[in-house]
Amino acid sequence: MSKTQSKPIDILNLSKSYGPVKALDDVSLNISAGEFLTLLGPSGSGKTTLLMALAGFVRPDSGSIKFGEQEMIATAPQKRGLGMVFQSYALFPFMTVAENVAYPLRVRGVSKVDQKTRAERALDTVQLGGYGDRRISQLSGGQRQRVALARAIVFEPQIILMDEPLSALDKKLRDHMQIELKALHQKLDATVVYVTHDQREALTMSDRIAVVNNGRIEQIETPERLYRQPKSFFVADFIG
Repeated sequence: MSKTQSKPIDILNLSKSYGPVKALDDVSLNISAGEFLTLLGPSGSGKTTLLMALAGFVRPDSGSIKFGEQEMIATAPQKRGLGMVFQSYALFPFMTVAENVAYPLRVRGVSKVDQKTRAERALDTVQLGGYGDRRISQLSGGQRQRVALARAIVFEPQIILMDEPLSALDKKLRDHMQIELKALHQKLDATVVYVTHDQREALTMSDRIAVVNNGRIEQIETPERLYRQPKSFFVADFIG
């Protein structure tokens, strides 16, 4: 797959409440084009709400989200041009591997011939060349994860969002997939926003890490700096 022209993301004063609970509390964050940024925090910290706001599945109460120069707050999810990898993979069991991967191209009206070529190319990229005719039920957990990845990158998006994509895998496979994901990011050059509660995963993979707690960003730093110079007791305790 060719390198994508990645886009920066600018988040300004983003807030979202559910009743008395502030899921996002005046969050501002700048993500560089081509950066691999991880949102790290415990369950209920607001990291997934922030990711879903970027994806368009959560409408913030106030604030701004820009991809490049374009304001995205009112843009529908399917018009944001994002690749998305969910924790559950969200694959269609009634489709073959190739049909799953080609689905984003199908909904964009790409020709069948082009769908086939690009799906094969995406499967080659995630090292699943030759798996196109298989059913999802015939695949292992790690292979399903790769299909979900191939589907996210098949239309060469400028931004890819990932919500705890490796949490369902066993430790050995998870460690292996971390290396694969990092290599894939370097190959694609897309801007990646990655959500995890796993400190080791964040420290291994990220260009920078934003530690999220109680709907706010406690600290944003490179993995090494975050580890060596935590700015609060929470960050020090959580990073360990």
